[in-house]
Amino acid sequence: MYGKWHLGDKEGRYPKDRGFDEWYGIPRTTNESMFFDSIGYDESIVEPPYVMEGIKGKPAEKKELYDLEMRRKIDAVLTERSCEFIKRNANKKPFFLYVPLTQLHFPTLPHREFEGVSKHGDFADSLIEMDARVGQIIDAVDQNNLAENTIFIFASDNGPEYRRPWRGSAGMWTGTYHTAMEGALRVPLIIRWPNKIPAGKVTNEMIHVVDLFPTLAQLANLEIPKDRVIDGLDQSQFLVGKQEKSNREGFVYFIKTELRAAKWRDWKMHFVWEVEPNAGANHLETPYLFNIVQDPKEESDVNSTQGWVRGPIRKMVINFQNSLKEHPPIPPGAPDEFQPK
Repeated sequence: MYGKWHLGDKEGRYPKDRGFDEWYGIPRTTNESMFFDSIGYDESIVEPPYVMEGIKGKPAEKKELYDLEMRRKIDAVLTERSCEFIKRNANKKPFFLYVPLTQLHFPTLPHREFEGVSKHGDFADSLIEMDARVGQIIDAVDQNNLAENTIFIFASDNGPEYRRPWRGSAGMWTGTYHTAMEGALRVPLIIRWPNKIPAGKVTNEMIHVVDLFPTLAQLANLEIPKDRVIDGLDQSQFLVGKQEKSNREGFVYFIKTELRAAKWRDWKMHFVWEVEPNAGANHLETPYLFNIVQDPKEESDVNSTQGWVRGPIRKMVINFQNSLKEHPPIPPGAPDEFQPK
């Protein structure tokens, strides 16, 4: 794994402790690179952020200071390491490479080589850089004659940033991440597997990020664990074109521990309404219901004309809530050694 982790920042929680053989990247998040230029920053109180490296079975090491200049450079380094890893393992053994690039997380600053290339500012330059970095990794796969036997996935973990001046755009969709709007939860998923996944196909079918685990396990002929509940659905037959529809019709949407919305087929039902982050969450007595195909901006409540949809959505929500009673989730703030019943 080369890139941003943000799932634990101490020994026992780094990527090299959680299944990866090697890691280079940042343990937390990219905006820490702004610390050094922040008013009143005191290194004796808050430790400076570092880019780190970790090998399975060994303590992680601090490498470069993660300042604003390193913020500009890091995706180039992550890409270089990724390409070297591909070359090192090509045609020797199966491998899994996970590359969470730092772009376009704020501060959205491009590598100096990409500075000014768009003529539209740092954000557009950074977008071009990210596209180029992904291209370099694809080229490494192709140059090592791995394309036919490699599943290449490009995706995002959330919609655009809301903070200015790094605010992004979700195009026709309303909202940013930290909300339950379509602009928050609808992200790209592009998959390449030559002669297996049909090239050029575009679909509006629904796949959830949790579906990737059982799908990739199936494609790699691996068994998923049977000692726990697996939320994801195997989407392998859909992806390879053997069925027209996704195996998923909907999902519930939480922000932290609060159910905010539920999506099912072409509809979205909001239980809590907050279009902009921190604008004040309005807990709705009567949920809003939107047809996302007719109304992608979520502006026209269709409760009165398409109210039949409330039934299947509520059934999906109730089934999920019942599953939490049967299999209680790990509570927020639980210690690392916490064991679910």
